[in-house]
Amino acid sequence: MAFPGIISRLHPVSSPAELAQQRLQGEQYRAEAFWLPASMHSHASEILAALPESCSLFLEQEAAGLALRSHDGTLHNNEQLITVNGQNITLATTPGDGGLVPESGLCKMADWLDAGHRHFICSAAVQPVARAILNIWPLDPYLARHFLMTFTPLLEHVTEADYLAVFAARANPANPHSDWVQAYMKLEKKLHRAYLDH
Repeated sequence: MAFPGIISRLHPVSSPAELAQQRLQGEQYRAEAFWLPASMHSHASEILAALPESCSLFLEQEAAGLALRSHDGTLHNNEQLITVNGQNITLATTPGDGGLVPESGLCKMADWLDAGHRHFICSAAVQPVARAILNIWPLDPYLARHFLMTFTPLLEHVTEADYLAVFAARANPANPHSDWVQAYMKLEKKLHRAYLDH
């Protein structure tokens, strides 16, 4: 199984239903893998049990006794992601080092793509847009840059509350939403219709 291009970070929430909503929306948008932050360690077994075989789970912190599948993995020494079947990728620190770009690097996605990086961690909320841009890049970098000019400025000012509001907006599109959420959802709709299936 090839290493996923986009790994979707799950967000800490207060209810199992909200966590399930993140996972289900991710699956709906064909998430290849989820990233479980150390702060959500206690949810590892329930998430793993609910994931389809085609979707990997990567843990920021090792979970003792958890029977991971061959394509699931764990972050070691805060620098290398290693799957059960022995595949590994190092967290990127500088463009060009070939590693997995951490979420903090996503607001400079064009620089990383220019430097040859094809693996990113991003919020599960914005995975559809990040995935679509990654799909477009090899076919038409100019078009990908066009969408990045809308996407990356949004990421420079995003909060956890904005990300969580995106999940709610997808579930209840008729409700009023913040300017940030509206701007993001407009971009997602445009990209999802045209490019997510590449």
